[in-house]
Amino acid sequence: MYKIGELSRLCHLPVKTLRYYDSEGLLVPDEIDKFTGYRYYSAARIADCNRIIALKELGFSLNEIKQHLQADSSDDLLALIDAKRTELEKALSRIEFQLKQLAYIRNVITEGENSMFDLVIRNSDVIRVAYTRSIFHTKTDACIAAQSIKSALPNNVIGQQIVIINYETEYHEQDFDLGVCVEIREKLPQGSTYCEKTISFLDETASIVCNKNQLKEAYDFMVRQLDEQACQIVGAFYEIYYDDKTVELKVPIRRLSKKSTFVNDNPVLAFENDTKALGKWEFIDKIPSIEQFYLKKPKYSDSNNFWLKELYFLPGGQGYWIVDGWTKGRIMMSFGYPKYTCCNSYSIHHQNGKTLMFVEMKDDFYSISRGGKPEIYVFEKILDKEYSKEEIRIYDNTDIPFTPDAFVIGTWIVTDFVDSPDCFAKNKQNFPQEALFFESVTFHDNGKAIVQCKERSAFTVKWTNGYLLDQKNAIAESYVTRKIDGTEYLFVEWKSGDYLFGGRNPQWYVFMRNLS
Repeated sequence: MYKIGELSRLCHLPVKTLRYYDSEGLLVPDEIDKFTGYRYYSAARIADCNRIIALKELGFSLNEIKQHLQADSSDDLLALIDAKRTELEKALSRIEFQLKQLAYIRNVITEGENSMFDLVIRNSDVIRVAYTRSIFHTKTDACIAAQSIKSALPNNVIGQQIVIINYETEYHEQDFDLGVCVEIREKLPQGSTYCEKTISFLDETASIVCNKNQLKEAYDFMVRQLDEQACQIVGAFYEIYYDDKTVELKVPIRRLSKKSTFVNDNPVLAFENDTKALGKWEFIDKIPSIEQFYLKKPKYSDSNNFWLKELYFLPGGQGYWIVDGWTKGRIMMSFGYPKYTCCNSYSIHHQNGKTLMFVEMKDDFYSISRGGKPEIYVFEKILDKEYSKEEIRIYDNTDIPFTPDAFVIGTWIVTDFVDSPDCFAKNKQNFPQEALFFESVTFHDNGKAIVQCKERSAFTVKWTNGYLLDQKNAIAESYVTRKIDGTEYLFVEWKSGDYLFGGRNPQWYVFMRNLS
């Protein structure tokens, strides 16, 4: 399964575009992690993505593309391509590029793609290099910079290889975060403006050798093959240029097990204080490896929709929400169903006047349960303050006057749990019945409601038209009612810690009217 960032790189589409295609029903993920919101796509989605790209470039509207994607047979797709070719041939002055793309897509549909490269997984040698890192408008600019390094260094120092380190994790058309390297045999001269760096790989590496003009195809082939071989990409891509104009493309990987093993990584650790950790931290990036972080250019493009925008370290190792507790160098968390626990390492660094925390986050259950490596979450310290749990949560206004709602009066029995009322399907169970926290809610005409949860005593809250009001805990949860195929349903917001501490949109419990 591909994550959205990996699909972005493979299909050459920004993450925001993939999210938009999801919202329009064009390219829907095969799986969405209910807690983190991570989207997972199967290899079959690549073909859909290629079709969308091709049809969009050929002038079709998104609505037309959606209709075409519903066609299952290749004959229908070939008929579509042939019809468009006839149209394009009437205006050759503006469709040359489109015709080339059309020929490529037709070849893929009729003959399939042939493997053009040999991918090898092995341990890699160490390379000593003169190194600089910057944001380059194009990769050509980076290659020019590499030649400048070679020209600036004595001949007895430089080796034969040029290395471009591609730190990007998503698709971009310009402005790349790249490391530019030239192999060296001796130490750099005193006063050199370049850094000396040793390129080494702790993990195995995947490698492809190709011609320079095949590099784009080699990237695509490598990402696809690594997914098919259940390998996790755990670092930057390395382009090693040789004198004979061949390029070796390398990337560090971790082989994943075919079967998942449930992880319960939450050891009991003695608390050791870390005054540098105390306070409020704000998410700024997510990367496969620490070396890919660059303060000038974060890699994760959708940070506004990220599931963990803020992280607090409370005094005494206290926990809150998903945080079970912390001690120096470790933060323990639990979330999801079945409950998934993890102990995440963290380290604190200072860069350009900012205090940064790098957390080895084990929240990706799919890869971690198969022996994968944690991704790196990067947080910036916002406030150096000792917070309490009461200070960091959301408080709703529950002082709302009572307005009657005759339809809702009575008892409602829980039946499901969904992202929103529109996601509910009457004949499809979205969440395991045995895992539902609520059991029932009974609305009385005096503005009071009795809520019954599993393994808890019933408790009373207030209600008014459209809201359940838990004044004791300052929580106002919206409700809506709907009649679907003759059955009456009640949808109630569930404002758990995900909302109170995480600021996430609430999910909804689904109840059916009790007719007994």
